Amino acid sequence: MINNLELHFIGLYSKYGTDTNLGKENWIELKEQYQAKGRYYHNLDHITAMLMELESVKEMLINIDLLFFAVYYHDVIYLPHSSCNEVDSANFARERLVNTNLNNKQIDQIADLILSTKKHELHQESDFNYLIDADLSILGKPWEIYLQYIKNIRKEYAMFSDTIYNSGRSKFLKHLLAEEQVFKTAWFQKKYEEQARANLARELALF
Repeated sequence: MINNLELHFIGLYSKYGTDTNLGKENWIELKEQYQAKGRYYHNLDHITAMLMELESVKEMLINIDLLFFAVYYHDVIYLPHSSCNEVDSANFARERLVNTNLNNKQIDQIADLILSTKKHELHQESDFNYLIDADLSILGKPWEIYLQYIKNIRKEYAMFSDTIYNSGRSKFLKHLLAEEQVFKTAWFQKKYEEQARANLARELALF
């Protein structure tokens, strides 16, 4: 159970670094990014939700620490009008984690995990699929929670007109519904697939 993000992140960081102050500095930086103005969904609540989803399947994961690092950094750069958020977030993570005892291969994997959250495509390595599913888990929540999610996403895209936003959102919804499975892993499919499809179809009917 993750009750305190600050303690969790600093504890994670300290496992791979000897400078506790650097861990605290990195946490403060992350916190400021996720609490920036305009972050109605891609904020620390989203990070907490993803961490909790991964905690629930930790026995199935190969390297939970790398996944945790990827969660913390995957939306650290988030600009609704940008198509480079994942690339920028991956580079941001690389710059911060180079000061730890993580080796180059581990840092590369964290960056690759972050990049996988752009298209949410099936990956040959299971940890990637669990991360992707955790990122999309909001789609399978009860309608009332899902409805608040779509309201928050709309707020994040407030700079776009309804015509532009609805067109882009509809395309996204249709793409997900056309997939054989929204979720990549059997565990998340069993838990969320049915509700996710119902939510997606219900939202699409609003346009």
